[in-house]
Amino acid sequence: MTYVFLDFDGVLFNTLKEAYILCRYAFCGTDYFEPVNENEYQKLYRFKFLVYNSWQYYYLMSLIKENLSDSELMSKYDKFMNNRNNKAEKMFDEKYYSARSDLMQNYHEFWDKLETPFEFFEEIKNLYDSNKITPIIVSKKNKTAIEYRLKQYGLNIDNSDIFGKDELIKYDTKADFINNYMNKKNILSSFFVDDNSNNLIPCKKYPNITPLLAGWGNIAINEKGLTESKIIDVLRNR
Repeated sequence: MTYVFLDFDGVLFNTLKEAYILCRYAFCGTDYFEPVNENEYQKLYRFKFLVYNSWQYYYLMSLIKENLSDSELMSKYDKFMNNRNNKAEKMFDEKYYSARSDLMQNYHEFWDKLETPFEFFEEIKNLYDSNKITPIIVSKKNKTAIEYRLKQYGLNIDNSDIFGKDELIKYDTKADFINNYMNKKNILSSFFVDDNSNNLIPCKKYPNITPLLAGWGNIAINEKGLTESKIIDVLRNR
């Protein structure tokens, strides 16, 4: 059996529209139903690779509202990361997740249409249904939201194979979590698919984890990842 650890946002599902709506609400109180500002949205898409924890959106949102070049934006973002406003980012993060809960509970039909699966998701589901792989989700997203979306689109894996932000918070990196999980389960080797190379680089410490960069996700502007079909071929022919 091939074990495959999978990120959720940007790998299995296109979740950027939900993230944008939550971000602008948490950052400046913009109503959920306000039309999308295409300029802001495209900038968020372009620089989403900088974000691997939801609180980091606080800094990215402040920068995409400025008229900055790519290099200027990334330079300012790095400065923010070295001089964080913990109080402001905590307030932002609380509003972000509170808004997600509000959308799910009170505007469910609207929220339900914000996330859509990539073709890669269907291929993963086919491999799982044919007993070719064991998929394990490792995401900084809320576990309940992940469980709901997977069941909605028919990937019926056990909830014990889904790990969200609360489970990952005590680990420095996803790679550390994966290595620990593999040791506990006596798994000799695995693949790890993510669209953020920052999450894949730490795999260098663990030669038993093969990192695969999802090129259809929110990868860095100077990076080129693998296509959906290429990764599926790798997993199928393991």
